[in-house]
Amino acid sequence: MDSIPYKLRRNKVNEGREQVPFFLRDHVIDAEAELQDNLEERLGENVYKSDYREAAMVVAQRNPELIASVLREWGYDLESSQ
Repeated sequence: MDSIPYKLRRNKVNEGREQVPFFLRDHVIDAEAELQDNLEERLGENVYKSDYREAAMVVAQRNPELIASVLREWGYDLESSQ
């Protein structure tokens, strides 16, 4: 069954998922609709918020250097870069 894509083998969007609190700033929330529109245009179908948020986490896990770069923009690693 694992060979069938998750989207096709589930009965509901949150099947097999654990709900976790996720706190976001307003400007990130405001940009979320644009991300969803972009993804739906690229994929040619509706995309659930749960799916693209989880996919974003998978991308982050596969590319920690991208996350580190944004965290540096936010002020992380300032002492070690001086």
